[in-house]
Amino acid sequence: MNIQNFAIYVCLAFAVTLTACNKEKTSDPSAKTDPVVKADDVAKSVPDGEPVTLLETEKSSESQAGENKSPLNSPKDSLSYQMKLLSTGDVEKLKACFTERLRSSITTESVAKGKQELSSYTFDDLFASEERGEYKGSQTCNVKMKNGRTLTTFVLQDGQWLADTVWFQ
Repeated sequence: MNIQNFAIYVCLAFAVTLTACNKEKTSDPSAKTDPVVKADDVAKSVPDGEPVTLLETEKSSESQAGENKSPLNSPKDSLSYQMKLLSTGDVEKLKACFTERLRSSITTESVAKGKQELSSYTFDDLFASEERGEYKGSQTCNVKMKNGRTLTTFVLQDGQWLADTVWFQ
């Protein structure tokens, strides 16, 4: 057997081995992907003793979450809410969306000016990306506009994302 035939034999043996290994992998039964459901989740009892299905439990959780949902629970929601308040001209509610040090900067005049500017932007223009960080022990979020410039920085205070710059002036 010469070297060329030996090399062909080794390659052929290697190909057969790989094929056999691939067949073993594909013939194994796949792992079960059903989610684990606890018995307590499937049927929960209510005061009158009737069982509650999982779907009903999820609906009640969603309605409770909806009742507790703040318009400032995320930077994206906060900016959207601020845009809504700016377009309606609600100065007092808008002040509550900013950190304490900036609230005096939110005036009827600044809101009127911002309202005019806002008409030329969409939400997607203003909130293109976010970059999370931390400053002095507080979570922060820098919001970048579509053009790459920073629009504002949000700071998480008492579970609410408050703007730390007056972005509409």
